Amino acid sequence: MRDLRLALPVAIAWATLAALSPHASLLGAATVGAAAIGLAGLLVAQVLGRRGAAGAPSPASAHFAGMRTLALGAALACPLLAGADAVAASRLDECESVTLLLLGETTPTEVLVTGCDGAALPAIGARSAMLLRAEAPLAIGGTGVGACDAWLDGSRWLLACAELEVAEPDAWASWAAPLRDGLLHASAQLPGAGGELLPGLAIGDERRVSAQLRTAMLDTGLSHLTAVSGANCVIVVGAAFQAAAALGARRGLRVASAAAALVAFVILVTPEPSVVRAATMAAIGLLGIVTGRRAGALALLSLAVLVVLAVQPQLATSAGFALSALATSGLIVHGRSIAGVLARWLPMPLAALVAVPVAAQLWCLPVLVALDARVSVVSVLANLLAGPAAPAVTIVGLVACLAAPLAPAVAVALAWVAWLPAAWIAHVALVAQQLPAAQLPWPAPPWGVVAASAMLALVAVAHARRRLARGVAAALVLALVVGLGAAWPAIRLGALADWRIAQCDVGQGSATLVRHAGAVVLVDAGREPPLVQRCLDVLGVERVDLFVLTHFDVDHSGGSPALVGRTGLLVHGPLDERAVPVVEALAAGGAATAEARRGDAWQVGAIRVEALWPVGDLEPGNDASVAVSIDLPDAAAGGAGGAGGADGAGRGAVGGGAAAPGALELVVLGDLGAESQSRLLRAGVPAAAVVVVAHHGSADQLPALYREIGAVAGLVGVGPNDYGHPTEASLRIVREAGGMPLRTDELGTIALAVDASGVRAWSERPASAGVGGPP
Repeated sequence: MRDLRLALPVAIAWATLAALSPHASLLGAATVGAAAIGLAGLLVAQVLGRRGAAGAPSPASAHFAGMRTLALGAALACPLLAGADAVAASRLDECESVTLLLLGETTPTEVLVTGCDGAALPAIGARSAMLLRAEAPLAIGGTGVGACDAWLDGSRWLLACAELEVAEPDAWASWAAPLRDGLLHASAQLPGAGGELLPGLAIGDERRVSAQLRTAMLDTGLSHLTAVSGANCVIVVGAAFQAAAALGARRGLRVASAAAALVAFVILVTPEPSVVRAATMAAIGLLGIVTGRRAGALALLSLAVLVVLAVQPQLATSAGFALSALATSGLIVHGRSIAGVLARWLPMPLAALVAVPVAAQLWCLPVLVALDARVSVVSVLANLLAGPAAPAVTIVGLVACLAAPLAPAVAVALAWVAWLPAAWIAHVALVAQQLPAAQLPWPAPPWGVVAASAMLALVAVAHARRRLARGVAAALVLALVVGLGAAWPAIRLGALADWRIAQCDVGQGSATLVRHAGAVVLVDAGREPPLVQRCLDVLGVERVDLFVLTHFDVDHSGGSPALVGRTGLLVHGPLDERAVPVVEALAAGGAATAEARRGDAWQVGAIRVEALWPVGDLEPGNDASVAVSIDLPDAAAGGAGGAGGADGAGRGAVGGGAAAPGALELVVLGDLGAESQSRLLRAGVPAAAVVVVAHHGSADQLPALYREIGAVAGLVGVGPNDYGHPTEASLRIVREAGGMPLRTDELGTIALAVDASGVRAWSERPASAGVGGPP
C-alpha cells in the first residue's frame, strides 16, 4: 500500500515522541540523536539501494526499505522532539503572572499561554497548556490574566489559577457563545435523556449530560458520538462547498468558503483533540483540492497527525487524540474489507453498517483496554442501532444552533425534530448497558494491551495476505481465550457468592470493598484505575454508594478516576494540593463530598460506617489518614452461608474461630503510623473480625492496637515495592493478636464471608499455607 510509505514513519515518530515526552530532560539530546540517526539511516539506505537497483529484487531490498522507513521515522521525530523540548524550556513556572487565551468554558480546559509577566510572547512562542483550576468564570476566546501555579507534566504545562481576571471574548470568538447557549435553551424543555444528549451530539456540548447517561455511553462504545470529529467536519465542509458550488462559485472560492466554515465550526465546538485532528485533516484535503494534488486517505491522515503533533506535542500522549486517529485508520484500512467479508452472509448495506464499528473498535482496542481493563461486547450492536440516527441529530441540531439567536421558535421546533433520534441513541445506550455481560473483564496492562495489539496484528497480516476472514477468525479465538482467562477469577468466585469484605489486588496500594444487600462501600482505590476497575469487575460491582479516601497518596487515590460517575458519596480526610483535582473530578461525576472527623457516621443501606480518625486539625498526610469502622447486620440477616465444604485451592477458613461476640466486621487504618495508632487507641477503637493492616504492613505499627481490635484476619494490600512491605514484624503483630495475615501480593484479590461461624476466605490465586482446604 503506497500510503504506508508515510504512515509507518509517522507512526514511528509519534511513538518516539510519546515514549520520550515524560522525560523532559532527555528531549534536547533525543532531538540531536534522532536527527543523526535519521540522516545516517537515509544515507546508508540510499547508497545500498543504488547498489541493489540493478539486480533482481532480493530479501536485502526489503531490509533496505525497512531501514529507510526507520530512518525517515527518526527524521520526522526530530522536529516533534524539538517542539516538545521548546515547550519544556518555556519555564512558565517562573512567571509571576501569565496571560491566557481561553479555549473552554469549564475546567479542565485547553488554554494558550500568550504572555508572561506582562510581556507578550511571539505567536510562534505561544504555549498550549491545560488549565486545571480557576475560580473565575471562563469564556471561550476570553483573555485571562493572573498568578498561576504551573508545573510540567511530560511535554504539557498544567496550570492552577487561584486569581484570574477574565476579559470578554474577542470578536472572533464572541459570536459562538450565544449559539451554544441558544441550543441549550432550545433543548432545555426536551424530555428525558434525549434532551440531555442533543447538544452533545450536535456540537459536542456535554454540559447537560448526566453522569448516568455519560457512563452508559462509555460502557456501550457510543461516547464517540458526542466527541465532534471527522464525520461532523465532513458535514460542515461538504455543506459549505456544495452551497458555494450551487451559487456558481469557482473552485478557489468554494474551497475558501469551506475553509471559513471549518474554522467557524472549530471555534463553535471548541478545539478538542478529535476536533483538531479532523479539522487538520480536512484543511489538508482542501489544500489538495486547491493545488490539484490528491492524496490517499491514509496519507492524508498521517500528514494531519504529523502537523498536529508538531504544533501540539502534548497530544502525543492524549488518549482522545490516539482514539480519534486510530478509529479513522481502522475505517480507512479495514472498513471496506471487513464489509466485503460480512457481505458473504449479510446484505451489503447492513454489512457496511456493521463493518464501521468493528473496524474502529479493533484499532482502538489497545488504547481502550489500557484505559479500562474491560471490553464492551455490546458496542458493535449498540453502534449498529444508534449509528444511523447520529447524522440526523448532527445536521438538524446544528441548524437549530444556528437558528437560535435569530429565530428562537424555529430553533425549538428543530430541536424537537432532532430530539427523536437523540432519544433513540440515549435509549440504546441505557438499555445496552443493562444487557447481561455488557462489559467483560480483560487483562490489566501491560498484558491486556499486548493481547489487543496481537489481535490487530493478526487481522492486519491476514489482510495483507488477502486472507482477512482467517485473520478475523484468529483474532476472535484469541479474544475468547484471553477473555476467559481474565474472567476465570470471577467464575471461581461463584463458590463464595456471599462475600462481604474484599481486599483488591491493586499492586502496591490498597482498595477494600464491603458489600451487603446491594449496598457497596469502597475504602481507597489503589494506584492505577485499570487495576481497581478489574477488581470491581471480578467482584461484580457496578456502582459504589460510599467511597472513602483515607488520604491522597497515589497508592490510595490514584485509581479514583475509575470511580468517576459511579460514586454516590465521597468521604475524605484533610485536603492538600494533590487532593483538589481528585475531589473535583469525583464531584463533577455526581458524587457528594464530605470531610471526615472522628465521630462522623454514614449509613449506606444496612451498612454503618463510622470515622475513628482523624481527631482535630491535622496536616494532610499518613498520620491524618481517615480510619473507619464498618458494621454490617447480623450474618443471618445477610443471608450468608452455603459455601462450606468446597475444595478449592483458593478457599478456606481463616484463623482459629469466630470474632469476639458483638464485634464489628471491619476496621481500616489507612497509613497511620505507631504514634497516631497510639492516640487512636487512647481515643477508643472497637473490636472487629477483620482489620486492614496499616501502611501495607510497614514496621511502624502498635501491637497493642491490634490486640485491642482482636481480628481473626489481617488484610495486607501490597505489591512489588522497594520498602520491604510487608515487614515480618507487622505480620507477627497480626499473628500474635490472634489473626491470620492475608497478602494480596501472594493471593491476589481476597474475598471474605463473615458469619457466626467465623471468617471464610476465597483468593484469586492458589492459597499459601495460611489459606486453603475446606473449612
